[in-house]
Amino acid sequence: MKLGRQKDAITIAAIEKRRGRNMRQLLLRASRTVNRHVVEELHLRGYTKLRSTHTTLLSNMDLAGSTVTAVADRAGISKQAMGRLAVELEKAGYIHVQDDPSDARARVLQLTKTGKKLMLDSFEVMAELERRYARSIGRERLGAILRGLEAFVRETDAE
Repeated sequence: MKLGRQKDAITIAAIEKRRGRNMRQLLLRASRTVNRHVVEELHLRGYTKLRSTHTTLLSNMDLAGSTVTAVADRAGISKQAMGRLAVELEKAGYIHVQDDPSDARARVLQLTKTGKKLMLDSFEVMAELERRYARSIGRERLGAILRGLEAFVRETDAE
């Protein structure tokens, strides 16, 4: 029995090691890290009501406005989950939710004045973070990662 548990432990360790190097896992971990850093920096700038989960809506919303359904589809989550995020962000003062005049069933999300400032500040924060990451891993390596991700998105979105 002891040998069987030892073999299982070796198998699980091998699977975990392989899983930790798989592209999906690395992208998810990198995304969570960047997201955490962005939110931490925005908190320092006064956006204390912003939570990490809110970026799911904000990063998938057109700056000119989007429907809840469109943002949910882009983010790959349910309309109900996106609707809850919209309610939270509206209460925080970052977006305004209104009925779509062309479709009574749809709700349109618009950035408030504070939301627009949040977006502009988030662009500055991201530029600062990219400089920090370049110092950490090297400008060339970061550039290669960004160029690779751009090519990946461009080529695989067409499929």
